[in-house]
Amino acid sequence: MTDSQRLQERAAAAPLDAPDLDTGELAGVTTDHTVWSCIGNLTAVRSIRARVREFLERSERPGPEVLDDAELAVSELATNALLHSRSGQVGGVMTLFIRIEPNFVRIAVADQGEKNAAQTGGRRLREDDADYGRGKLIIQNCTSRSGEYWTDATHVSWFEIDLS
Repeated sequence: MTDSQRLQERAAAAPLDAPDLDTGELAGVTTDHTVWSCIGNLTAVRSIRARVREFLERSERPGPEVLDDAELAVSELATNALLHSRSGQVGGVMTLFIRIEPNFVRIAVADQGEKNAAQTGGRRLREDDADYGRGKLIIQNCTSRSGEYWTDATHVSWFEIDLS
């Protein structure tokens, strides 16, 4: 397995070579959580999907619908990170955060920010004829809550699925 295919498990919430997550994201009473960083390439989406399923199955808390919905939603977040951020470029990194609370599962994908941020002064650009938006509909339909936020060098997309 090459370095670009290897998914590396990280013990720290904000490794030096990976995007940061707001420290408030990990605050509070948590029953179980994990963080992984991986090289941003075409195998990353499959690896992240597998890590989410494996982690949630090990916890034995979410049912099959939650597993399927979490896997689909994280696929959308990871794909968007690869397509629209520096994480999908050579040397790029994405970080996956999973947290299981008593009443919900929270998953976030942090990327290295907009590809063109340096060239555009931080403004987000999209091509006029580009096709966008279906991923957000998928996430809205299979999660309880979702959102995103930006820092100077990082973009974080997240979702939560209620455990009922």
